[in-house]
Amino acid sequence: MHKNDEYIETLLLNFVNNNLAADEEEFLRGWLLESESNRDRARAFCEFYHQIDAYTTLESTDTDQAFEKMTGKIGEFRPVRSLSYLRVLQRAAAVLFIPLLLVQLYQWYDNRSGSEAWVTMRTNPGMVASIRLPDSSTVWLNANTVISYPQKFNKERLVKLDGEAFFDVTKNPEKKFKVQTPAQAAIEVLGTRFNVDAYHTDSTVRATLEEGSVQFNYQSNTGSKSLLLQPSQTIVYNRKNQSIVPNELNEKTLTSWKDNQIVLKNTSLTELLTIVSKRFNVKFNLKSSKLNDERFTGVFDSQQLITVLEHIKISSQIQYNMINDGSKTDGSITVELYK
Repeated sequence: MHKNDEYIETLLLNFVNNNLAADEEEFLRGWLLESESNRDRARAFCEFYHQIDAYTTLESTDTDQAFEKMTGKIGEFRPVRSLSYLRVLQRAAAVLFIPLLLVQLYQWYDNRSGSEAWVTMRTNPGMVASIRLPDSSTVWLNANTVISYPQKFNKERLVKLDGEAFFDVTKNPEKKFKVQTPAQAAIEVLGTRFNVDAYHTDSTVRATLEEGSVQFNYQSNTGSKSLLLQPSQTIVYNRKNQSIVPNELNEKTLTSWKDNQIVLKNTSLTELLTIVSKRFNVKFNLKSSKLNDERFTGVFDSQQLITVLEHIKISSQIQYNMINDGSKTDGSITVELYK
């Protein structure tokens, strides 16, 4: 390895650990601006760093002791294969709030260039992250979410969302805050806390207001319409038939993901599996449609898939079988449910 390459890697390591000296920072900025290959190399380094960091977290955990503690609380059950359990632990580690340094690097060198570029951030399956927008608003991103926003808000504060996010918006009476979704639906606020679930693969867009006020704009068969949400209220928009449909989930169930919780209150199995799928990057195969009639209540603080599956088993007698342990190319686990 060239001596300069070693120096660059040292600077990148200092960067991810927030330990750059002023002269090192200036040198690294210049290096990032030199070429796209340099920026690609920086992205790859940060990805590798976080993979190692997550692995170190797993290695430092006494998994046997943790497993015994967990199973002791649940009661007797047949343990899954050790490889599957390791995959479950890996999924749990992926849920940790991890700073997205790739985006931070992008903002860094692009601010230097003075362009009016947008920043795009993406979370991976099973991952939750938080970011700070240019106006100091905070956004939590659920798994498989893409958000884009300008480096600097001008006349309006506009962000584009494909996925699920919880917004804590800084108040600014002079600039509205607008969330644009893949559907013909958008949310406008001045300063508030709210959740938006708007994946381009889903047929619905769901907005939940925690505090403040939210204006939900959408297209109907008769033209543009808008609704004003009240605190603790949820609106669900069906993008296919352009209509408002009833909401079946309460506020806490819809927003608890950002606090690393799963809160259930007479929640259907379908809704529960949707929540769990995002949290642990798991895919479910239901052997019978009758299983969807089951409903569940409870709160999970644990970041372990096995805990949720055992709760389902004990409370409803639904059996499960891990038919894929996470070795697929997308890293997902596949679980079969049956009675």
